[in-house]
Amino acid sequence: MCGYCARAAGFRNPIPKGFYEDADLRAALARYDFGAVFAAVRQHTGLSQLQLAALLDLSQSRVSAVERGERRLTHVKLVARLSTLLRIPPGLLGFTVGTGGSVTTQEEVSWLERRDFLALVTAATLGSSLHPELARLGSLLPDQVEPVTRPRIGAADVDAIEAITDGFRRSDFAHGGGLCRAAAVTQLHQVRRLEDAVCTPEVRTRLLVAVAELAGMAGWLAYDVEDHDAARRLWTYALDTARRAEDHPRAPDLAVDLLLDMAHQALHLHGLDPVAHADRAGEALHLVQLASATAANRRHPVSTITSGYISAVLGWCRAALGEAEPTRRAVGNAQDIYAAADPATTPPWAWFVTDAEITAQQGHSLYLLSLTRPEFAPEAIEKLTSAATGYGAEYERSRAVILPPLASVQFQAGDLDAAVSTGYDAVDAITGLSSTRGYARLRVLDTVAAPHAGRPEVAELREHIRRTPAGTAA
Repeated sequence: MCGYCARAAGFRNPIPKGFYEDADLRAALARYDFGAVFAAVRQHTGLSQLQLAALLDLSQSRVSAVERGERRLTHVKLVARLSTLLRIPPGLLGFTVGTGGSVTTQEEVSWLERRDFLALVTAATLGSSLHPELARLGSLLPDQVEPVTRPRIGAADVDAIEAITDGFRRSDFAHGGGLCRAAAVTQLHQVRRLEDAVCTPEVRTRLLVAVAELAGMAGWLAYDVEDHDAARRLWTYALDTARRAEDHPRAPDLAVDLLLDMAHQALHLHGLDPVAHADRAGEALHLVQLASATAANRRHPVSTITSGYISAVLGWCRAALGEAEPTRRAVGNAQDIYAAADPATTPPWAWFVTDAEITAQQGHSLYLLSLTRPEFAPEAIEKLTSAATGYGAEYERSRAVILPPLASVQFQAGDLDAAVSTGYDAVDAITGLSSTRGYARLRVLDTVAAPHAGRPEVAELREHIRRTPAGTAA
């Protein structure tokens, strides 16, 4: 804002360079507490609440409520406007911009640890020019290859991409992500360049959805082999691509599914080490809330299956936080929604939501809850046992990764014979996969079994676990 415009808006004093370097303001911006920021800006500039509200295109009552701490401002597009009009350096809001407005290199920063990850995901979901990395997400993907160019594409090309993605998905469910992860990333680099080809608007929208779905699948495969940094890059790229296809009926379903995959990852990390990853459960809850808001505010409604999955993952989040009643409500809500689902409206990437999968989701919530509330262990055992026997061979990876939690709750319930037997089954199943995520769960089982190591059969199971790649990687 130039000096003339600032005076016209009511500024008696302009906002100087370095104004936001004050420690209290930096802390307020880091937690998006704009109440403290508004008060400081008005005190320095002489703006009234009414003048500030007019400048920011907000109501005076809303500005007042924000200053009193009764309301928060978190929408990306609104934050972008605040950053521009109030001269807030984007870096203080968690966004990274170098000198002269150029984007600083993030290659050395882990996407798993970067403090602006949730802000970046929100920007990719909703669309915003505030975050500079959205424009270069493609260049940040792992394993770049030389693409094959095509001058013109049609519906058959999109059909082929969708079929390839479905093949990767089926391989993952049966064998784990390691066998096809590299192939999926290579395929993604090939097909994302097809956006430059000549095609009809309808084909282009379908192409964006297909590319986003493939990127999301590649992200899941990376997650399944515990390449968490690559998974987040791929999922964020997929989110941004799906947003650009928002006119397609399947785009909202896909965007929500991607956010829930990110929440799944955060909860997995929390489960591996709740102390070291104490903030991951809250991060997962934030992602589920963003998924819910996305489902509610898109042009096309999400499918019933997707709505049920939102509630299921919400149940996991509440359980990880030790909240019994909210967990029960979320799990019950998911069950009711799934029961009302129409197979005809199920998106193509949700065919895996079988009765066994739904039972496994319920059991996983109870397992997470049992970590702080042992009285839930017997019910968790019932659900996880039912799910494990219900999965077919085409879902071997899904069956394998619920066996360590099942053995863990059996240990918690004091049924050591069953726990040891399930533990051996878990080792056999997981070592037959290309999913290192399963090995991580075996390490957790080893820790849960430790208090019972005085029993020879438990000590032998722990030694058996440690002879697997789970033990050698620890």
